[in-house]
Order: sequence, then structure tokens, then C-alpha cells
Amino acid sequence: MHKGFGIAALIVAVIGIGIPLITIYMVWLALALAALSAFLGNKAFPLAATLVCLINALFLSPSVWILLTVEPKMFYKATTIVLFIAPIAGLIIGRPKKPAVEAS
Repeated sequence: MHKGFGIAALIVAVIGIGIPLITIYMVWLALALAALSAFLGNKAFPLAATLVCLINALFLSPSVWILLTVEPKMFYKATTIVLFIAPIAGLIIGRPKKPAVEAS
């Protein structure tokens, strides 16, 4: 289940690169899915999705730059920052994997 959320996060993050008008919402959705996957114990897909979203928001989307710099309230900035922190927190404190049980 946790890998499914991670794969979905990565797919949404990649799709978000190609849709310029709703990029911020796609980034938010991908980060929420990545955080859920990370808190459930997955490591690779949440990290990849977070990096894709970071690259998309910082380098590939001028609409996100405009939205984050011109907006008079802090809603978009605060939400974006919290959602970027959530997958990283999930990677740090997420559910540990259970050790394999040896058959005797």
C-alpha cells in the first residue's frame, strides 16, 4: 500500500510539470501523497517525488514563482513550505520496517 502512494506521488509530480496553470495544486497533491507514503514506511518514492516537486517549483514553473512572490497573504507560501517538510519528516520518523523472521 505504501509503495502505491509513493508511485502515485511520483506520477502526479511528473504530470504536474506539464500543466502550468495548476502546477501548485499538483505539487501539493504529490507532496501530500509522498508524505503519506513516507509515514507508512516507504523511502525511495517519497524522496523522488519530493525532489521532482522541488525542481518543478523552483526551476520549471514561473507561475509558482509569481504566485509565491506576489500573493499578499501567506496561505500559498505556508502551505507549500509545510507540504515540502512533511515528506522529509515522514522519511525521518516514518514507520520502521519489520525485521525478517528467520525460520528455525
